[in-house]
Amino acid sequence: MKAIEINNLEKRYGEVVAVNDVSFSVKEGSICAILGPNGSGKTTIIKSICNLIIPDNGQIMLYGKENKRSIDKIAALFEGTRNLYWRLTPRENLRYFAGLRGIGGKKIEKEIDRLLDMFNLGDKKDTVVNKLSRGMRQKTAIAMTLICDTDIILLDEPTLGLDISSFIDIKDILRDIASGMNKTILLSTHNMDLVEEVCDDVVILNKGKLVTVDSVSSLKDMFKSKTYEIVLSNAISNDEKQALLEESKKFYFTDDLTVEVDIMSTEELYSIIDTFKEKGIYVKEIKQNNINFGRIYLSLTNGGVK
Repeated sequence: MKAIEINNLEKRYGEVVAVNDVSFSVKEGSICAILGPNGSGKTTIIKSICNLIIPDNGQIMLYGKENKRSIDKIAALFEGTRNLYWRLTPRENLRYFAGLRGIGGKKIEKEIDRLLDMFNLGDKKDTVVNKLSRGMRQKTAIAMTLICDTDIILLDEPTLGLDISSFIDIKDILRDIASGMNKTILLSTHNMDLVEEVCDDVVILNKGKLVTVDSVSSLKDMFKSKTYEIVLSNAISNDEKQALLEESKKFYFTDDLTVEVDIMSTEELYSIIDTFKEKGIYVKEIKQNNINFGRIYLSLTNGGVK
């Protein structure tokens, strides 16, 4: 079943077309990422789903009903932790957010405790938010989207600025929300690792237009090339890097000693090594890496150019 269905959505701000005839859907119980460079229309679409922005054209359906009549099915987090009240504790934030939906009483207090324990915030539930770490604040913000038990969760940059440990926690929590709690999640993010590890499907936008809608696995299958990491014997200069880029746009320089390249065949790898030799660049080591989803995204959006 389609939890979210967007048909021919358009939104203009004066002469600027923020969203240009975009259509896609999100399956019930799935995690779908909406990706694109800054200004591509991601946040406009999410806010349109929430009725915070009124589109100029198009239709938004939630479980088969217009979103204007189904707002009770949505909870949202915008731009990291902006839904938090920093002078309130995690417990008070969740209680307040539930109260905005007319939910209260002993039952909700038990649910608040359950969610805070689920997010490993039980021992911090009575600490004011501005004294918590960024990771704990982010967990509190996501917990707030769950307190009203809506079917759809919209998350705008849920891992923004997190350290590795907090990122892993949030990643695992998102999986639990979708599979264990049977929620549908639509998230906007620039974190390609998050997309690759937790998302089922992906919507990619650029300049307000839809680039592609597909499963993460299918997109990776489209790019069947193998990624090789080539470690050089000596560091190369910027001029040498530029000369290699003029030979092929497949080169990605991670530092002055390491080059990554996406190729389709072993013969192509041999040809690249010969090119290096011709330019006096010598190879120390070659490793095969997994498909890089971040580069798939860059390829589809023409390098993320606005």
